[in-house]
Amino acid sequence: MKSKNREKVLIGITMGDPCGIGPEVILKALSSQEIRATADFVIIGCEKIFRDVSDNLGIKEEIQLLRLDDTSLNTVIESANGINLLDLDNVSVQDTRFHKPLASNGRASVEYIMKGLDLAMGGKIDAVVTAPISKEAIKLAGFEFAGHTELLKEKTGAENTVMLMVGNELRVSFVTTHLAIKDVFSFINQESVFSTIKTTETGLRQFFGIEMPKIAVCGLNPHCGDGNRFGTEESDIIIPAIKHAQEIGIDCVGPISSDVVFNKAIDGEFDVVVAQYHDQGTIPIKMHAFDSGVNITLGIPIIRTSPMHGTAYNIAGKGIANPGSMIEAIRMAIMMIKLQITLRCIR
Repeated sequence: MKSKNREKVLIGITMGDPCGIGPEVILKALSSQEIRATADFVIIGCEKIFRDVSDNLGIKEEIQLLRLDDTSLNTVIESANGINLLDLDNVSVQDTRFHKPLASNGRASVEYIMKGLDLAMGGKIDAVVTAPISKEAIKLAGFEFAGHTELLKEKTGAENTVMLMVGNELRVSFVTTHLAIKDVFSFINQESVFSTIKTTETGLRQFFGIEMPKIAVCGLNPHCGDGNRFGTEESDIIIPAIKHAQEIGIDCVGPISSDVVFNKAIDGEFDVVVAQYHDQGTIPIKMHAFDSGVNITLGIPIIRTSPMHGTAYNIAGKGIANPGSMIEAIRMAIMMIKLQITLRCIR
């Protein structure tokens, strides 16, 4: 974690898909003096792309270029001040002109994540903030995982990982993430629901300082099955998982219909809502905080945050991308780091 010789925490930011808005929102976020005052940064990406986007935006930033073969890399990172760029030099500027999924860019975006993970696992950086990747591009590159959460689980060996989205007054975690709707039912069982509740509760205590989180669990079927009329998953799976969580002291209730639970959470009745599948949770939180929401991975041994939006190929290269979600992802990572430091000092 934070070096004794460094006053600020050090955040690694992966550049994301080179064809998307990742480089743009990173540059815009780090152009903020307020953000620059809160931490030091090392961007993990490709210098040529970063410079090209910077020139197109008219943003002139002094950066320190780092290379993988630099024998002083560890020392440079430990004494980082301001913006540094770790250049993987793994994609051409020409490949970013198309603003669509490409295998070369999918491969490059995975390499940025892997280097960020290596630095975080090795204690060289305090957290990783990941710019958006394209699931289609990484599949074209030959990778089978569905997104950041799945990749980080595999590479860190974590037993249970949970995607947590945070935006304004709303927090949502997910039992299942990137699955076809037809496959959701195969992955929802008592263990997956229970482990999501437990990992969510641990994460809120560990990273948000909420001593006893109040957790609401969504039903799966319309009206929570309406007495098994519309399905039995609530009685067979979700209710037993909730009871198990309650038996070990977790403050959770449900199942509650998804058409009412999110308003209750926004009004402060719950600290987090556990959604059963992707769109059940992402639709309400993106409507509530699209330009300021943050995606967090719980259950892994490092701190990882991300903007809540995607690559936005349709506006990439136009200079109009909103950096709000990236700024909040950076702020969230810093908050999580500092809370960890405080908790260690208390212990």
